[in-house]
Amino acid sequence: MTASLGRHATILDVAAAAGVSKSTVSNVIRGVVGVSADTRARVQEAIELLGYRPNVLARQLVQQRTTTLGVVVGDLGNPFYAEMAKHIERAASARGYRAMFCNTQGDEEAEVSGLESLMEYRAAGVLFLSQPADRERARSIVSGRVPAVFVSCAADWGDVVSADDMAGAELATRHLVDLGHRRIAYFADPIVEDAADHDRQHGYRRVMEQAGLQPTVFHWHRQPGELLRQKRDEQVADILRGRVTGAFSSNDYGAIELLECADRLGVRVPDDLSVVGFDDVVMAGLARVNLTTVRQPQPELADIAVEIIDARVLGDLEGPPQRRTLDVELVKRGSTAAPRRQTTAD
Repeated sequence: MTASLGRHATILDVAAAAGVSKSTVSNVIRGVVGVSADTRARVQEAIELLGYRPNVLARQLVQQRTTTLGVVVGDLGNPFYAEMAKHIERAASARGYRAMFCNTQGDEEAEVSGLESLMEYRAAGVLFLSQPADRERARSIVSGRVPAVFVSCAADWGDVVSADDMAGAELATRHLVDLGHRRIAYFADPIVEDAADHDRQHGYRRVMEQAGLQPTVFHWHRQPGELLRQKRDEQVADILRGRVTGAFSSNDYGAIELLECADRLGVRVPDDLSVVGFDDVVMAGLARVNLTTVRQPQPELADIAVEIIDARVLGDLEGPPQRRTLDVELVKRGSTAAPRRQTTAD
């Protein structure tokens, strides 16, 4: 082979140098299976020798789409969303996409504006890390125009990839019951998606009823991101000072809040109170937090979500929306132990 000098190499140059068709070169570039190892090697050698670079802009114009994936998230201040955003970006990059994030903070107008912008820029598809604040408007903007995948949330007009929330809640609650706790409360954090909270609370209630125990559900009264320490302490003081020995939070964010409140109120963890979270964010594994929690398989959730939306974009996956549910696991750390005191209600 001889190098082509003085101009930019084209896909036809590569095909001629490798002795193959233009479509074969395209298949090698896109990683399509079915190309022999020898042919693939010749094409890659020609690409390297000629310094060929695909004309991304031209390809996008022909395909009438960009290689941008829109990612809608309610609040990147939530550690779980922030970590999932990182995994989504990595999975998208591995498949040749660029992730464009729309952090709505739960504001309907910001969400609508962000989705309309994604459509104007011809995003190839949209991944939702949180349920749209205005579900019908979001559907009217996106549905039928580009593929949509919901990750750790759900809708009937897009594919869904989520962890098994109910099974995870059962693992968490059964862990506390097996340790000997009889007064176990479920703490519902308002930033958890409604569907996920419903399934987690259902799993909690089922194990409690199977054990012959009375369920107790507590709802945090705060807005996402609100850090009113005194108000939070007042909300949970009565519960933490004697009414329960075990607490299962609907997410790690709320569980860590419980640990902070317990510390300020003089409630010892795990001596006086055992706490279990849900998600297994990075912070949960820090030595000073040491939170027992239910681990969601974040990298796998991201990989499968991007795989599905890529298949929809390329036309390799057709038909009605699919739902993929992934297994979870309980990660035992230092925030749980057998109860060392009786509750005031016992």
